[in-house]
Amino acid sequence: MGAERKGLIFSKGRLEALTDGVFGIIMTILVFNITVPELILFTEGEHAEERLSNKLASLWPDILAYIISFATLGVYWVTHHRIFRWILYVDRPLIWINISFLMTIGIVPFSTTLLTLYLDQQISIFAYSFNAILAGVIVYALYFYAKRNPELVDKTVPALIGRRAGRRTIVTTSTYSVALLFSFIYLPASWVLLLLVLIPELIPDRYFGKDISL
Repeated sequence: MGAERKGLIFSKGRLEALTDGVFGIIMTILVFNITVPELILFTEGEHAEERLSNKLASLWPDILAYIISFATLGVYWVTHHRIFRWILYVDRPLIWINISFLMTIGIVPFSTTLLTLYLDQQISIFAYSFNAILAGVIVYALYFYAKRNPELVDKTVPALIGRRAGRRTIVTTSTYSVALLFSFIYLPASWVLLLLVLIPELIPDRYFGKDISL
């Protein structure tokens, strides 16, 4: 009742379900960027096998973009989970921040296709990195808003207040920012940086603060 009197309009369950559903759909859609190669002419034996091998090998940009994007979505899903483990209630502003986050994540299949088709173009890496940076900024806004509105959070879970989730988000977003900058200088370096996005998730919690891990 106290939550209702303060204008909190939902428990977090429905928003989490919506978020999980959107992430599940988008992560599934990503694989559609990888098309099964076709052998147009009738070929048999070793010649056909060789042609198919060559066509499969030519799919490496598609597969690389798929790995990068799946990792990106995985990192942001884990970040969202950390934040919402701390949150008990959501109000209208928090709902719309979350919906803005999902809208930004929804563009990832498009930016992934752009990355695949124009592998050697600076603008494709710029667009993809900007998409990821925008998602990072918005998910950090979720954390920041919840931190500034203590009536929304579970007081028995103090770790997020202690900066860990926020710091991880900053490190991840910074990685994309550096990748974007390198797209103007040396494209292969941008690709490497995009692959390194999982590193913040592998860093032990003790490097992000002294609080209890989420």
